[in-house]
Amino acid sequence: MKKKVSKRGWLIVIVLVLLGVIVAVGLVKANKEKATQESHYQTHRVKPDNALLLKGKVAAKDTVSVETGVSSTGTLTAVKVKDGEHVEPGTVLMTFHDDQVQSQIDEANQTIDKTNLAIQNDHQAIASLQKQKSTVSSVSVSDDDNGVAADQLQQAKQTLAADQLTLRQAQESLNRLQEKLNPQVTAKISGTVALDDSQTETGMPNMRIISDDQIIDGEVTEYDYAKLKEQMAVKVLPVSNTARYSGEIVAIARTPQAEKAATSGQDGGNQAATYQFKVKIKPQLTNGFNVQIRVPQNTIHLPAASLIKHGASHYVYVVRHHRAYRRKVVVKKVAGYWQLMGGVKPHTQIIANPDHQLKDGQKVALNAD
Repeated sequence: MKKKVSKRGWLIVIVLVLLGVIVAVGLVKANKEKATQESHYQTHRVKPDNALLLKGKVAAKDTVSVETGVSSTGTLTAVKVKDGEHVEPGTVLMTFHDDQVQSQIDEANQTIDKTNLAIQNDHQAIASLQKQKSTVSSVSVSDDDNGVAADQLQQAKQTLAADQLTLRQAQESLNRLQEKLNPQVTAKISGTVALDDSQTETGMPNMRIISDDQIIDGEVTEYDYAKLKEQMAVKVLPVSNTARYSGEIVAIARTPQAEKAATSGQDGGNQAATYQFKVKIKPQLTNGFNVQIRVPQNTIHLPAASLIKHGASHYVYVVRHHRAYRRKVVVKKVAGYWQLMGGVKPHTQIIANPDHQLKDGQKVALNAD
């Protein structure tokens, strides 16, 4: 009889243990379900918008076509530089000879020779007249004869003065013509010579100078145009390597590019206007290299679902120590997105999907989106 009671006691103990286990499992499951209910809210970390990555290409700041400025009668005598040669301002690029100027120089030399001969004759005439005047003065002659001799001498001196003036003018003209006889074309900027074998319509060499100074030509669509400002610091990332260079936006076009457009899903496939902007960098890169231009953004946008509107005000729930606290924020809708103007600081965690059941100070589990 005692053995039967003992077995029944053990059976009761086992049943109680099983009930305890079932209750414990139920409690654990209930706690998990409760925890699940607490953590169904997603969180969002407030941070500045991602930087823009825009396309760009390295280009020379200036490309100057070499204009000879020589008259049509000028003949090219020599090209002093080679394709790819580096030049400095003042370097002689080409020399010419002007046949028409040469003819004018020959005429000027003839005029000078004739005038020199005339001046020699003038000097001889003056000497002869002075001798005659001395002779007349030594003998007894009439006043009329003395007057004639004086007039002739004065006239000879005036002729000499006129011929001397003609000589000076001819010499000055010759000097000017000689400067034009063999004109030189010099470089206006420092850079690399680009010399084409083909000639222009005037028969002159097709020559350009590509400046040493460089610029990055970038493109931005109308959707991001307002995000760029002059003097904004950017990073230039060559596509061909992992280098990063500091740069600065120096110019932004006010009119779109006429022949280039970008497609975007934002407008149903219509072509979006593209604008050119220029970035200045210090390092020398290879002209034509493709780069990415990283434009940092100081703006902060909030998910629309994170905002709760009450009257004319907007609120978000800030998460601190696993609890949600309602905070008033200042926002502005720009291009369909809510831009944060004030109320919470960067790197603050907020509830991304609050609902009407969420209360100020309610405990929530962190589950970042």
